[in-house]
Amino acid sequence: MTASIDVRIKPNENLARTPTAIEPEVPKLPDYLVDVYTWAYVARPNVEFLDREPVVALILWGQQNRLMRAARDEIEPGERVLQPAAVYGKLCTQIAEHIGPDGEYHVTDIQPIQIEHVGRKTRGLKQVRTGLSDARTTGDGLYDTVCCYFLMHEVPEDYKRDIANNLAAHVKPGGKLMFVDYHEPALLHPMRPVIWLVFKWLEPFAKALWSNELKDYLDDSDAFTWRKKTIFGGLYQKVVGVKKA
Repeated sequence: MTASIDVRIKPNENLARTPTAIEPEVPKLPDYLVDVYTWAYVARPNVEFLDREPVVALILWGQQNRLMRAARDEIEPGERVLQPAAVYGKLCTQIAEHIGPDGEYHVTDIQPIQIEHVGRKTRGLKQVRTGLSDARTTGDGLYDTVCCYFLMHEVPEDYKRDIANNLAAHVKPGGKLMFVDYHEPALLHPMRPVIWLVFKWLEPFAKALWSNELKDYLDDSDAFTWRKKTIFGGLYQKVVGVKKA
């Protein structure tokens, strides 16, 4: 398992280097990520293309604003928030602006290119802290809200469990662990066969969320009080656990 490494990224800034400077170790990319998702998250030209609003809207079938609002509504201004993966679209900017300068928004990712990208989008927002980290070990202390946004469907089953348990450990008593992700759509949902094909060819780990509850990936799900809401005919879900005192 890769150790968590938290590094402040300063985009577009040439940092002075000395012969004695120690470069931070970059976490090794998991094999599944290289094999399945290089096109989506590693190849620089594709990163720039996929983070365009019309593309994000197409990928999420026009539900991107509704899904971002569902996540943002769980977060209060001034909170300390952890997000264990960079995401395309306006979510990072919206959450940062929502929590305001009195909050702290900690966004981590295992890939330098994604952290650089978040840094560019949130430049000037002092409440944003970015870092290179494996989602299985990410986090710095306890948070009011941990926002796991469209990450779980992209990782194998053992990663799902490791990530869920690590994130749960970083929620303070009374705080929230939130998942926003895919869900099994209604049987007669017109997008069901399309999504099935997308998962078959592009998202091989996503269909597990059709049969598994996100909270069940935690070893101690009883430490939280859970609520769940499905969105867009069941194609998406928001699951929120409030940690018991």
